[in-house]
Amino acid sequence: MAEYRKYSIKKNRFHRSFLTGMIPEGEHTLQLDENVYRRVFISDAIDGVEKNAAWGRFRVNCDLSEDMVMTVYAVATNERSVWLNDEEFQHEEVLYDEETSLDLKKNFMEYAGALKAINQNDILLYELEGRYLYLMIEVIGLGKGSLSNIYVDNKGDFFMDTFPEVYREHNSFFHRYISVFSSLYLDFQDKVDGIASMLDIDTAPVELLPTFGRWMGLDISGDFLKEDRLRLLVKEAYQLNRIKGTKLALERLSEIILGEKAIILEKNVLRDDVQTKDVQFYEELYGKGTFDVTMLIHTFVPENQKSQLMFLLNQFKPVRSNLIIRFLDAKGNLDSHTYMDMNAYIEETESGALDHKQGMDGNIIILE
Repeated sequence: MAEYRKYSIKKNRFHRSFLTGMIPEGEHTLQLDENVYRRVFISDAIDGVEKNAAWGRFRVNCDLSEDMVMTVYAVATNERSVWLNDEEFQHEEVLYDEETSLDLKKNFMEYAGALKAINQNDILLYELEGRYLYLMIEVIGLGKGSLSNIYVDNKGDFFMDTFPEVYREHNSFFHRYISVFSSLYLDFQDKVDGIASMLDIDTAPVELLPTFGRWMGLDISGDFLKEDRLRLLVKEAYQLNRIKGTKLALERLSEIILGEKAIILEKNVLRDDVQTKDVQFYEELYGKGTFDVTMLIHTFVPENQKSQLMFLLNQFKPVRSNLIIRFLDAKGNLDSHTYMDMNAYIEETESGALDHKQGMDGNIIILE
């Protein structure tokens, strides 16, 4: 009985293979170029070590648009060359040559007797025998998509050996039927083996991140943060909890969420020598209460996300304080939050345009 082997097709093998219309991303993923109609991946030869090696199962995780068609070709052979028209060709000369057309590569696979499967991501390879296995994946159709966690093994199932020998006919109906349960078992075992990655902030599914946040006493529900920002926030939740209620916590939180270090003005530490005639104006800018805190933000935040941002910041503001967020316009006006080194400008009339975030404040003229 051959030793069980599992061949993962990942980063190192991607660079040794033929790719067109696909871009390696990370360790296990191929991203599809959305502007290319026909994408092809041909793996380098997978060595089964021994002659007439048996092959078991091919598996790939697909994230494709509905209009896309994925075709998988698999061929096994003991030789690394083939004779065509009385001329010997190395497989690599045909399959990996950039000058060879895609149609010729596909014809070559079909000529070699390749197993073919359309729109299937889990394929039994029991009918293939040969030391070297070649795989070709063709994806046709426009749109976004990815292929990830591609692997091949040489067994396919683990349950057949538990039955009496009379049932152990390779590639029989019973063998293929039992392989269904073996596939379920192996997929579940892979999840068990990879359970540690579920607790790693960098690799855990994004759906689990709000749960991790709750463990830290942080409510990040609402799905308004991008994935990279959400992971960074959860990763720093412990440190943020240690400085909760401080100016530093709000500054760091705004930096994580918005990518900008907001300016925070605390009413109780601002100038106390304001003249009586300016008190009303001063309070309009920075609040009336001693514990009012004003946060100045340059980054544009859509209206539907402003309340969610406030909800998150309120979890870290000082006790009894009243947090006021001012979203600064790119061009401020006098008697508002205008600062010479931030958003002050010399006014001039300009023509307005829709969808340019321009306010009808008297500075916009409508032309006939």
